[in-house]
Amino acid sequence: MDELEQIRTRKIAEMMNRPEKPQESSRNVGPAVLTDANFDSAIKANPVVVVDCWAAWCYPCRMIAPIVDELATQYGSKALFAKLNVDDNPAAAMKYSIESIPTILIIKDGVEVERIIGALPKQQIEAVLRKYVS
Repeated sequence: MDELEQIRTRKIAEMMNRPEKPQESSRNVGPAVLTDANFDSAIKANPVVVVDCWAAWCYPCRMIAPIVDELATQYGSKALFAKLNVDDNPAAAMKYSIESIPTILIIKDGVEVERIIGALPKQQIEAVLRKYVS
């Protein structure tokens, strides 16, 4: 037990002496979370919105989640990237007739301009996205 306490004490000391990482609060670090309540205001407030429509039980949705995160980091200054859980937010899902997931909506100036359905590779998603964020 003595040895564990020594390791714990050493680890705490190491953690306390680490320099703090700078905060990146002004940078988009990932997709925003959209709900039925904030969906319309987010669409109106941003010229280009990329919405990943998903559900927790959906395996293909989980497959593309890291891709959406990467694209949000890459193109976050040119578009709002957001996630909409269709199970928790049926009104927005119904308004955009989301019938299968994953579905990625690209909305420009309040109008849906493109829809990507299914778990596609990053290159294909990015090719469609580039038409609207360049």
